[in-house]
Order: sequence, then structure tokens, then C-alpha cells
Amino acid sequence: MSGRLRKWNSRVDDYLQRKAAEGGNVVAMTRIGASLRERGEVAEAETWFRRAAAGGDRIAMTALANLLAERGVLDEAERWYHEAAHAGEPRAMLGLGRAYERRGRATDAEHWFHQAAAAGDVDAMGALGHLLAEHGRYDEAEDWCRRAASSGTTSAMIDIGIVMRERGRYREATRWWREALAAGDHSATCLLGRQSERFGKLQDAESWYRQGATSGNVEAAVRLGLLLHRRGDVDEAEAWYLDAAESGDPAAMTNLGVLARNRGDEGEAAAWYRKAAEHGSIPALTNLGHLAEARDELAKAERFFRAAAETGDVQGMLSLARMLQARGATDEADTWLSRAEESQGEHDRA
Repeated sequence: MSGRLRKWNSRVDDYLQRKAAEGGNVVAMTRIGASLRERGEVAEAETWFRRAAAGGDRIAMTALANLLAERGVLDEAERWYHEAAHAGEPRAMLGLGRAYERRGRATDAEHWFHQAAAAGDVDAMGALGHLLAEHGRYDEAEDWCRRAASSGTTSAMIDIGIVMRERGRYREATRWWREALAAGDHSATCLLGRQSERFGKLQDAESWYRQGATSGNVEAAVRLGLLLHRRGDVDEAEAWYLDAAESGDPAAMTNLGVLARNRGDEGEAAAWYRKAAEHGSIPALTNLGHLAEARDELAKAERFFRAAAETGDVQGMLSLARMLQARGATDEADTWLSRAEESQGEHDRA
């Protein structure tokens, strides 16, 4: 068939599809919405998805929910996921599970992930495995992750590796992470690097981090920077931190602040710490507290330390306790010291 004839047939198909949709056919409406979305005409796609969803089409409900979720209209998205999930749509069950997971409703998330996974949805199998692994239910997690991994889901390969690591089966963990990397998931380089560091194989760790960093993985760039920083290769470390900071990574911004302070530039250090804090870095708040304390701005320092401590940062708790003790607030200081000890114990067990 010539290109000209294919184009003509496509126009005829579009015309017939639109006529059917205008006549009330919800399947045709959904197909038009999908076609428009593929072409980037999202607003018109949403109009057609809404018409089909209102007519009871569960695929349209799910597609509409996905559009809404992507632009941050989460409450309405969840309502459509809920309706489509109860109508038996596996992709909606997955979406609803993710909505519940976002809100911390793990039991509800597990229920809907399980429903979707039982219906054969591979992404739901991976999501269920990940959720179970996060809650330490490794036997169940492994089963679902293996099912997803066998279909090529690299995130499931990553999760199986984590389960194997938690069980002390490091070689098997490495095998799964290597498999994920071979399939194109460069986040695996961070896990491979961290495991190498754990066993004192710093050259191997550096090799893994470089592979991830040069492939554009931001976490790998930060970890490579840290490794170089610790061994004194400050210039190259700073270069990798800058790459990661340009991608919005708060840990990299915090580390750039540390480098700036180490070379005596407290103004630049404060600028990086503030930027990092704006991007969610809690250690940056503690570091801002140390800068304020060095300038004898004790009230400001205490505010920074308290902000960090209240989010669970151990160094923030210890610094706050030290300041409280210095001004005689020993009871509150003891409370923060106890909390710091508990948090450190939990971190060591993890």
C-alpha cells in the first residue's frame, strides 16, 4: 500500500471514529482521546476521556485519572481510579494503589496492588513486591518481584537484589543488580557501588559510580563526588557535585557548601546550604546553624538546629541539645539527647 493510500485510509478511519463518538460510542470516544494524547493535544484528549468516562468506560476513567495525576489534580484522579478499579480495570487498581501509597495508606495500597497483580498487571506485581520489601516481608516480596523481573521490569530486579542483600546473599544481590544495569537501569550502579564500599573495595565502588555518573545518574554522581572528596580529590569531587546540583540534587548542594566552608568562603557556603534547604536537605539546616553559631548568632543557630532536629536529623538533635545545655535548659536538652540516641540506634540497625 502506498503512503498516499495509507494516509487517505487513516483520514477515513478518523472520520468514522469521530462520527461514532459523536453518536455516543464511548469506545470511539476513548480511542479519539488516546490518539489526541499521543499527538500531544492533551486538553482535547481530556474532553473526550471525560465524555467516555461519564458514559461508563473504565479505560477512559483510567486514562482521565492518569492525565489528572500528571498535572497534580490528585483528589479527582483518585476518584476516577476508584470508580474504574471497582469496575474491574487493573491499570486503575494500580493507580489507586499508588494514590493510597502516596498518602501513607499501606494496607489499602497493598490490597489494590494485589488485585491488579492477580489480574496479571506486571507493573502492579513490581509495586506490590516493592511495598512488601519496604515492610520487611521479604518472602512475599521476592515472589512478586521475581514475577515482574521475569517480564523485564528492572525496578523489580533492583528490589530482588535488595531483598537478597537483606538476607546476606550478596552474590545473588549483585547478580540481580548487574542484570538490571544490563537492561539499562543505571540506578543499579549506586547499589553495586555501595556494596563494594561496604566490603572495602573502593576501586570497584569508584568504577561503578563513574559508570552511573557518566550515564547521567544523579545519585551516582553525588556518591562518586563523596568518594573522591573523602580521599582528597576535591577538584574532581566539586565538578561532580556541580553536575548533580544543576539537576536539583540537595545532597550535592549541601556538599558544595561543605567544600566552600572548608576553603574559608562562608558566604558561598551559606548560599549553597540555603539552596539545599529549599530543595529539602535537612543536613543543610544543621550546617546553617553551625554557620550562625560561628557568627555568635545564637538565636538563629538554635532555630536552624531545632528545624533539623524536629525532622529527625541526629546531628541537628545533638547540636540543639548542646545549645540548650549551654543556656541551662537541661531537661529539654536531655530529651533531645535521648531522641538522638534512639534515632542513631534505629539507623545502625537499618
